[in-house]
Amino acid sequence: MIRHPIIFLIVLFSLNAYAQDKKKTEDLPTENEFVDFNNIKGILKKDGLEKELEKKKQRSLQAKEKKKKYTMGLYSLPSEDDFWRLYIEYWLIKNATILKWDFQKPDYGLQEYFNEFLRRIGEVGIKYDILYVNTPNISHFGFPIATNRYLFLISVPFIRTLDLSKAEISLLLFENIIRIKSGQFQSFIPKDLKDKLSNKSFYQQEFPKSSIDKLMAIFDKVVLEKGFDFKQQYKTTKTMNRILLSNQSDWQKYYTLIMKIDDLVKNNLMYKNYLRIYPSPELQLNWLNPKNKK
Repeated sequence: MIRHPIIFLIVLFSLNAYAQDKKKTEDLPTENEFVDFNNIKGILKKDGLEKELEKKKQRSLQAKEKKKKYTMGLYSLPSEDDFWRLYIEYWLIKNATILKWDFQKPDYGLQEYFNEFLRRIGEVGIKYDILYVNTPNISHFGFPIATNRYLFLISVPFIRTLDLSKAEISLLLFENIIRIKSGQFQSFIPKDLKDKLSNKSFYQQEFPKSSIDKLMAIFDKVVLEKGFDFKQQYKTTKTMNRILLSNQSDWQKYYTLIMKIDDLVKNNLMYKNYLRIYPSPELQLNWLNPKNKK
């Protein structure tokens, strides 16, 4: 028992101060509480995994998009640039038995002469292919393939029956170019039908068979049955007349060619269909009018 009050008070205050200091010391955070390395490592690891997962997710989405794009490409219809070439080639295959283009082709040495003819009349940059057919069902025809590119069909029996020269065949080919350049063949194809069959994909949609069949039926009708009307034929003949007037020899060969065809359709029943495709060679002769050549 402490007998002196002053000493008691000193001791009491000392113990209280010690207790307070001890409490303050205990309240201070430890080193690990300031920097919990285990917690930080966990956060960093989680953050890294999330970033990696995000990268994988993006790569997966890109791969799926690429695969979908490739798959859709398999269902693509022709672009506008490829429209004529692809559908005309399909038509040629579809009508192989009628056109009879699969046979040993004669070599008429036509390309060199026709190229020179085109240069002479000022037609440059023209590309073309010639497909000889072994049938009188078609005499000659020209198709647009692309800008300044053409495909010509010409009948070997037609050439032999008329005994056509390279100059005369070249004139027939150029006549077809005139028709195509003025858009006569293209005008037979409705715009809405062309739109349905180009620049589209039928991925997860019905194949446009009915539209393609409709297009093929138009090709059949124009090339094999109906052909061009008098107005179109007049325009073609007058254009040929104007271009060929600058060369007397070319103009005379063209006039002689039309005379040959006129005689053929009047006297050979095998070519009676010619008049339905290219109306009235007799009128063409009148339109050319050799007396004044206007």
